Amino acid sequence: MRNQHHVTHAVPYGTIQDAGELAVLSESSEPTRHRYAMVVAFSSEEDLRQAIAEHRCAYRAGGRAQELAHE
Repeated sequence: MRNQHHVTHAVPYGTIQDAGELAVLSESSEPTRHRYAMVVAFSSEEDLRQAIAEHRCAYRAGGRAQELAHE
């Protein structure tokens, strides 16, 4: 029987800064528009990298996201 090891890390926590149709600007490419998107901002690069590596994060709604929730 195989033993299972569960590693528990704190889930990176971010804030939804904006949502809806968004344009992404990057130094390495042309602007890209996304019709249905949200921007989640993290307090550190480490949190961002952890969210990307683990394919998950938790977040709270910022001002714009709260407005969208009540439209």
